[in-house]
Amino acid sequence: MGKQDARLIIFDMDGVILDSEPLHENARQMMFKKYGIIPDEKMPEAVGKSSSGFWRKVIEIYQIEGEPYALEKEQYHLVAKQIEENDVKPSDGLVELIMDAKEKGMGIALASSSTRILVDDSLRLLGIAEQFDVTVSGDEIPKKKPAPDVYLKVLELTGVKAEEAVAVEDSRAGIEAAKAAGIFCYGYDNPTSGMQDISKADQQIKSIREIKV
Repeated sequence: MGKQDARLIIFDMDGVILDSEPLHENARQMMFKKYGIIPDEKMPEAVGKSSSGFWRKVIEIYQIEGEPYALEKEQYHLVAKQIEENDVKPSDGLVELIMDAKEKGMGIALASSSTRILVDDSLRLLGIAEQFDVTVSGDEIPKKKPAPDVYLKVLELTGVKAEEAVAVEDSRAGIEAAKAAGIFCYGYDNPTSGMQDISKADQQIKSIREIKV
């Protein structure tokens, strides 16, 4: 089945729904300062991965006091605060794409590695929460991306087959997750998401506006 006759479009959140990676980076930098961490070459990769996993590695490497999920929660609180204070908008072309998809009777879903709290806060603050039929967060599935669990859960909840869906991702881990679930995946080359390898995507795009449904 080609992407033009898909019944469901599934979005990643960070870096796709909104340019949130700079907000996450700001939050991490604020927390490094707070906890006395001086980042160096040992600092683990953060983009496209689970934040609790990132903080688990940071705790081990830099020997700081803290619990991974508590630090993840603190980071996400700082991200939501920035979305609200800076009046952050959805990615360019996103709302139009959602409206076009809805007009054609397509379902709209979200598959995120972030926690339910950040997913709900972000969509609410962006004013688009009601547009989504199904949202699945990273704390609601056994394994986060690059495992396919989050996408398989979306398919289960919507009753749509993998070949009838398309995904939009901006990170290597996200693309691998969508592909492992058997879903056609657009790789969004978002400059604010850092240097991401999106070569495994079925189609690479520079703008959300390039996606036609």
